[in-house]
Amino acid sequence: MGKKNWILTYYQQIKDNTVTVGKWVALLMDYINTGLEQKRFFYDNKKANAAIDWIEAHCFHTEGALAPGNLKLEVWQKAFIACIFGIVDGKGLRQFREVLLVVARKNGKSLLAAAIERYIWMVDGGFGAKVYNVAPKLDQANIIYNNIWMMTTLDPEYQAMKEAFSERDAHNKKVLDDSELPRLRQSDLFIPATNSTVKKVAFNYKSSDGYNPSAVVADEVAAWAGDAGLKTYEVFKSGMGARQEPLLLSCTTSGYVNDSIYDELIKRSTRFLLGDSKEQRLLPFLYMIDDVEKWNDLNELRKSNPNLCISVSADYMLEEIAIAEGSLSKKAEFITKYCNLK
Repeated sequence: MGKKNWILTYYQQIKDNTVTVGKWVALLMDYINTGLEQKRFFYDNKKANAAIDWIEAHCFHTEGALAPGNLKLEVWQKAFIACIFGIVDGKGLRQFREVLLVVARKNGKSLLAAAIERYIWMVDGGFGAKVYNVAPKLDQANIIYNNIWMMTTLDPEYQAMKEAFSERDAHNKKVLDDSELPRLRQSDLFIPATNSTVKKVAFNYKSSDGYNPSAVVADEVAAWAGDAGLKTYEVFKSGMGARQEPLLLSCTTSGYVNDSIYDELIKRSTRFLLGDSKEQRLLPFLYMIDDVEKWNDLNELRKSNPNLCISVSADYMLEEIAIAEGSLSKKAEFITKYCNLK
């Protein structure tokens, strides 16, 4: 029996109103479904499920009540991963190279990004994979980076490898070659056997031209201010030109910064979803509410909070709404961070 097609599953849930999504996600899933039907690109179910299965087996919650349990992906997350790794072009290479995930606060975007990065670093990126976490400041870039290493140390496979490779002979020499063992160095996460690394980087676009990334996670791009943010994004994007299957994944909630790379990405994404663009490599998942007048309606908030009643409890959301209803500044923050409208 074949593995489930999670893109089709999610698409059917949207069409029969089993899940509530906003207009932008609905348009994206229509685009994906139509593109597959018209053979503009193709679906490799084996590649999609290889990524999903590996992530669920080898990635973990790193804090909170569910830690240190395995990461169990929701249908929307499986569809997201399936679109990245399972949709391929005529050469069998990943169709989408630039991915934007806009989702409300508390919906697990950093954990999902860490899981995807870890999969590329350890499995999908091949020999010499170079993965970067980029943010305006190093402590922000450190969040996903630390999640990746924590997931690694929690992985029973890593623990078994570490124990096996620790064996020494009578002369205190290692019995086995431990080059396959992932390790935390001062500068990066590193696997010697595949020469694969994960690094964290703060803005410094003037010295970024030497990078040759296979994957980049641009964290909270809505907070990437002005020219520095735009140039940093472009430097890393252009640096991926030599890679066969590069991935630039931007994960963010909405923000307050104007004329930023976030604004540029939103303009490109909405044009693309409205059919007013010739782009073919962009994949925008924009979880936003449609009606700002319903900003305090839980059903409307499902459109920007796909994990509502999962990682975001209804009680928590109702309390946040109650606070926002009593304060204009809190209401503005709520609409920005939980509804994903600037």
